[in-house]
Amino acid sequence: MFYLRLNKLRIYSNGALLGMSEVQLMSFVTLGEADFPMINEFFRTSDAEMKKELVSQAVARVVSSRVMPQIQRVKDNQLIFFGDTGYNVFVSDTIPESVNWMLLALKSNQQTIDNATLLSQILTEQNLTKLVGTIGLMASASSPVTAAVSTLTTLVAESILKLCANSKDRQLGLLLTSFTRQEHYPYGKRDMQNVPDATGNMKVDYTIFGF
Repeated sequence: MFYLRLNKLRIYSNGALLGMSEVQLMSFVTLGEADFPMINEFFRTSDAEMKKELVSQAVARVVSSRVMPQIQRVKDNQLIFFGDTGYNVFVSDTIPESVNWMLLALKSNQQTIDNATLLSQILTEQNLTKLVGTIGLMASASSPVTAAVSTLTTLVAESILKLCANSKDRQLGLLLTSFTRQEHYPYGKRDMQNVPDATGNMKVDYTIFGF
C-alpha cells in the first residue's frame, strides 16, 4: 500500500479584508510514466491530429486526479489540521516509482469548477496547438514524460486561476512537487513539515508512507 497524506497547512493570509473566509483545496496527484502512456505515444507518432488527441487525453488524466477538500471559517495565520491520521490525497495498492503532486488553495466564493468546465477551458484549439509544439521540444530531455506532465499540471493550475479571475476568488497557495522512490522514499516513508509553497503564503506538512 502507498499513501500520500496531507497532515497540516498554515495559511498566512486568508484573502479576506476582514474576518474569516472559506478555503477550497484542490489536490492533483499523478504517477509519472505509469499514468501517461499517451505521452510516450505522442513522441512516437508524427501525425499532428493524433498528437492533439494524445495531449487531450493527458490533460484529462491530470484533471481527473483532482481531490477537493473544503475548509470553512479560515482566519489569517491559521493552522489547519486534518485529524490524527491526516487527509489521504492519494492511495495506491502498490508503491509507485514516481509521484507528481500539485496542491492549490483558493479563497472560495462560488461553486467549485467542475471537470467538464475546466477541460473546456484548457482544450481549446489554440492551447492544443501550443501544447503540441511545447511538448514536442521536450523529446530530447533526459525525462521527456516527466517534463511534459509538469507542463500540463502547470497549465491546469493556470486555467483554474483564469476561470476564477472574474469572480471574487483568489489564489492563497500553490505547492508543486515531484518525488521519486529512489531519492525521496527509498525505505517507504517521507515525513515533511513546514514545506513552503510557491506563493510564500502557505506551508504544508505531509507524509508519504508505503509498505
